[in-house]
Amino acid sequence: LKDFSILQGGWFAILVTGVDNLTIDNIKIDTNRDGMDIDCCRNARVSNCTVNSPWDDGIVPKSSYALGYARATENLTISNCYLTGTYQMGTLLDGTLKKFPAGADVSRMGRIKFGTESNGGFKNIAISNCVFEGCHGLALETVDGALLEDIAITNITMRDIVAAPIFLRLGARMRGPKGAAIGHLRRVLISNIVASNVLPQPCSIVS
Repeated sequence: LKDFSILQGGWFAILVTGVDNLTIDNIKIDTNRDGMDIDCCRNARVSNCTVNSPWDDGIVPKSSYALGYARATENLTISNCYLTGTYQMGTLLDGTLKKFPAGADVSRMGRIKFGTESNGGFKNIAISNCVFEGCHGLALETVDGALLEDIAITNITMRDIVAAPIFLRLGARMRGPKGAAIGHLRRVLISNIVASNVLPQPCSIVS
């Protein structure tokens, strides 16, 4: 998927499930739901993308039970992307970049978020050289019994962050087959993060 734009992309602008050897490059998304969901995929590359998604997440690696069995999202890289929840829908694509007025009913999401759909887990993932603006921070969540491991995140710049620049969560929601054990969140490296103008509540969270 390369070199096109999406305006108000329906439920999710891009949803890819169970895809191997995937490339998403130079896509511009201006939408009211998730920008792109990468679910149960292997060997995927996301680069040079811009996502404005004020009411939902920007780029969302998932590992749901949509295939009828648990399959990890693994060998994924995300690089050189701009994620924002700042602008009124449509104004990113037309170049006017109109911000929401004070008091507008908008959650300003727009971030990179792992999970919460996490039956199969996340393995061998690198995120680098991305910019977050006017949105929530980075979130890594595994709550459905799977592994989240071997993750490297570096060179991220965040500005006007409305909640938790860094949010890591190992939980026990356990949506999916009964009897699954609680997973693990381990071997995660986060380095070279700059976050400015962050709202004081809540700060970064590890739980």
